[in-house]
Amino acid sequence: MTDVVQRRGGGGHRSWRRLRICLALPLLLALIGCKTDLYTKIQEREANEMLALLLGKGVDAVRVVAKDGTSAIQVEEKQLAYSIDLLNVEGLPRQSFKNLGEVFKGSGLVASPIEERARYIYALSEELSRTISNIDGVLSARVHVVLPKNDLLRQDATPSSASVFIRHGSNAKLSVLLPQIKMLVANSIEGLSYDKVAVVFVPVERAPLESSRAVSSPQSAKFASTPLLAFGVGGAGAAFGIASYVLLGARIRQFGQSSRKLTMFGGGSSVPAVRAADKKTTPDAT
Repeated sequence: MTDVVQRRGGGGHRSWRRLRICLALPLLLALIGCKTDLYTKIQEREANEMLALLLGKGVDAVRVVAKDGTSAIQVEEKQLAYSIDLLNVEGLPRQSFKNLGEVFKGSGLVASPIEERARYIYALSEELSRTISNIDGVLSARVHVVLPKNDLLRQDATPSSASVFIRHGSNAKLSVLLPQIKMLVANSIEGLSYDKVAVVFVPVERAPLESSRAVSSPQSAKFASTPLLAFGVGGAGAAFGIASYVLLGARIRQFGQSSRKLTMFGGGSSVPAVRAADKKTTPDAT
């Protein structure tokens, strides 16, 4: 009897574990299929900025941290286009620039003087572009530096120059910062004078996004995710029915086996009892 009870207990535990797995799998699949990647490989600070912007506009967005420390922004599939437009208006994600350490990272080979000079000019451009891009209202910025290779013995040396391209929102009045921007670039490059720095401002008219679209996007996302949710719930229900049927069948079989064993044990003990009763009644009858 102890054997039978232990087997029944072990079988019930395994059946319940299978039931939980069958119930959890469809729900996990439904939840995974609800969102899609908007941007990946984003640094934490910028990812939080993007996430705050999307959530503030009613977009159901989440931030997922990868193993390498970068982040990914995920949104509902039906809100993907709206989210991209929303971030583009704000200039997000920002353009990435290389610093001096990355440009002059040792490659193990001896670089020529021309290559070293080209790297130096490129690194200056990247560093200045990064600095100007951090100004409030700037969507993107590029700095082009010209450092001519002049002969020290020449009298008519070509002066250095720089051109700055700034793309900004139309509501940002960056023209008042023109002297500061020119001074910043001139003082960052050796031999560059203030007058040789040209700055071009390009205002960008931000098309107003439909407010109804922002409000209806979460609703449309909910309706869009309804088939997936219904599929997940339906799959969970079907899995529950199948698992219940399997579990009930296993319990019935186990109960039948234990009943047969008990009947066999009971039948074996009742035969001697009947025979003993017959022996007792036979002398009385005589």
